[in-house]
Amino acid sequence: MQMTSSSSSRLSGCFLSLIFLQLPACLSGRSLGSAGKSHLVWPGGTAELLCPLSLWPMTVPEEVRWLRPSHQQGFRAVHVFLGGKDRDEDVVPEYKGRTVLVTDVQEGKVSLRIHNVSLEDQGPYLCQIQVGNLTQEGTVTLRVAVPSSERLSSSTVALAVVLLVLGMLTIAGIYIIWKQRRSKEKLLYEQAMQVENLLEDHAKEKGKLHRAIKKLRRELKLKRSAANAGWRRARLHFEAVTLDPDTAHPKLILSEDRRCVRLGDRKQAVPNNPQRFDFVVSVLGSEYFTAGCHYWEVHVGGKTKWILGVCSDSVTRKGKVTASPANGHWLVRQSRRNEYEALTSPQTSFHLKEPLRCVGIFLDYEAGIISFYNVTNQSHIFTFTHSFSGPLRPFFEPCLHDGGENTAPLMICSELQKIEESTVPKPEENPHANGDVSLKVNPSLLPPQAPELSPLNDMLLSWPSDLGPALQKLKVPSF
Repeated sequence: MQMTSSSSSRLSGCFLSLIFLQLPACLSGRSLGSAGKSHLVWPGGTAELLCPLSLWPMTVPEEVRWLRPSHQQGFRAVHVFLGGKDRDEDVVPEYKGRTVLVTDVQEGKVSLRIHNVSLEDQGPYLCQIQVGNLTQEGTVTLRVAVPSSERLSSSTVALAVVLLVLGMLTIAGIYIIWKQRRSKEKLLYEQAMQVENLLEDHAKEKGKLHRAIKKLRRELKLKRSAANAGWRRARLHFEAVTLDPDTAHPKLILSEDRRCVRLGDRKQAVPNNPQRFDFVVSVLGSEYFTAGCHYWEVHVGGKTKWILGVCSDSVTRKGKVTASPANGHWLVRQSRRNEYEALTSPQTSFHLKEPLRCVGIFLDYEAGIISFYNVTNQSHIFTFTHSFSGPLRPFFEPCLHDGGENTAPLMICSELQKIEESTVPKPEENPHANGDVSLKVNPSLLPPQAPELSPLNDMLLSWPSDLGPALQKLKVPSF
């Protein structure tokens, strides 16, 4: 036992001697540097605490708070940066005028500089950074060096440290044994509580799931009932829209009557005006909608890819465009055969039994509704809901050739599509030289006049605003 104690003393003495040999070199500067998340500074000097959180380069945080924990007052504010400026009114008096926030935007680093450091400043500091809706925090410790009033021999210091360490190890060992026993008891209790809570949560979730399924079934019934009436109501507002050549991408070829568009092989010599798309092969309709209800139909038969819908007149025309309702686009596209997507954020995908041949698009400006219909089988495809402001315009994009399979044009109907017609006439079979599809309306399939609309139409007009988003999430491509 004596030999073990003697060996431990000699090892501790050697270890402490090495520490004290390095200590003068560490204390030679004004700011004594950092070791991990701990910073050592002389009294009266300047400390610069680096926040351990790393930001993306060129990211400017919206809010930065440096706090100190207090047993009586919780956390005390040392420095507050909010709204693009420092807020001294939220800082405790002893730090006012002594702190500076240092940010390195390129490196994504944030530091707190404290002037005239004293012993009272020693301790942990909490760094809180908010970027967008995300808040992160990290801790860094400030240590203040206390100059020694007299020099002690290395052996005396080593002995004192060894005794202190042995005493702390003894206390720590006793505490660890006690803590382990308490932890085992606490762990068993927590595991029992977790099992009980899981059983209770399972019963609650099961009940919620049953209620949600019932609600979805009711909403599905409502949507199925409303779809046919909604499509017939939409057709009452039919308009033969036309294409605006000033917005067309240089590769797009428009017919003389501006109701047919296809993608050419090379760019045409057209003016590069601000309204023209120069990256996406798109074109807008000539009509501007700021109120009322509007409906038009577009033939897409023979195509494997296309994008149709409505967009704000102020959408970006130059460069790559990310289409989403947040950017002023309410669009549906065919991505591959029988696969379709509503360009929501994130995108909403759905599958149809048969490829679309004629798409009906309905806009109710005041109600904030844009609906898409399969004209062939009179079914509802998808509905966007939004509070519109500013002019809206029809949107058309025939997309790329897709290896030669997508060369067919998009054709805007000049008249209502016949319901019985299941195929789209080929362009060469069209008796009209301008490329229009001239179709006759079957009066027996059109709804009665507006005063005689069914009660279901009246119900649609007074549909609760909070039900729209719920119905929008239901994907019912066909009935």
